[in-house]
Amino acid sequence: MATAREIKRRIASVKNTQKITRAMEMVASVKMRKARQQMLNARPYAEKLFEIAGHLRSSMTAKLSPLLASRTPRKINLVVVTSDKGLCGGFNAYVCRKAVEFIREHGTVEVLLTVIGKKGYQFFSRRQTAILDSYPDVFVKPKYSDAAQAAGKVMNDFISGTSDETWVIYNELVGTASQRTVLRKLLPVEPPQMEHKTTPEYIIEPDESAVVDVVLRKYQLFQMWRIFLESFAAEQASRMTAMHGATKNAGELITKLTLFYNKARQGAITKELLEIVSGAEALQ
Repeated sequence: MATAREIKRRIASVKNTQKITRAMEMVASVKMRKARQQMLNARPYAEKLFEIAGHLRSSMTAKLSPLLASRTPRKINLVVVTSDKGLCGGFNAYVCRKAVEFIREHGTVEVLLTVIGKKGYQFFSRRQTAILDSYPDVFVKPKYSDAAQAAGKVMNDFISGTSDETWVIYNELVGTASQRTVLRKLLPVEPPQMEHKTTPEYIIEPDESAVVDVVLRKYQLFQMWRIFLESFAAEQASRMTAMHGATKNAGELITKLTLFYNKARQGAITKELLEIVSGAEALQ
């Protein structure tokens, strides 16, 4: 059994760890609230672009924009969005696992990866998976310019024929304590079918081709930005939950160690008393 001094040192070590996890929980909570508000502010614009794309669905053909070109998929660009830091529970594991399943299901097709986030790059580089592009350290502080750069490269790869389809896997924030892993097709663009049957008649200037192509490019850019925000908010929520659990476990461990410490200390005192009594009896 460990001595009282060793147990006391361990208690102090666990208390220091508990302070760190509690501080990380508080920081993640603040970041999550800010990211969530930023995400909610971005949603109306994204949804409006989504709606406009749906209204223009009937007039969209590959002649109007290369982003609409449908080809037999021989090469698929899979965009995998993970975090740059760990200590966020199963956040990255869920995304990487779903990406591996996607690659396995499309075994007859060459799957190229565009990895956003350092953790995803580390995971797939160890598995020697073909990585087309990587964007590490973008979630230290998410910026629209980083999302636009990634989206622009993905669109250029599709237009040039480097990839025939583009899919994305990322975590989406559902609630403070829950996220879901989402798999979506990005390219070729498939605007949603609107629920209502009547389609508004737009006056398009200067011409249909120019307007549709611009709308679709903005649609893709903002979808990538929205994915960045959703993933970052989900990451902070996952880290907050993980650190809350770690802080709670540290408290339980401190309670157990304190009990062991008291027993060890009591045993040491009892032993000293017995030695004193035995010495006194020996002198008589």
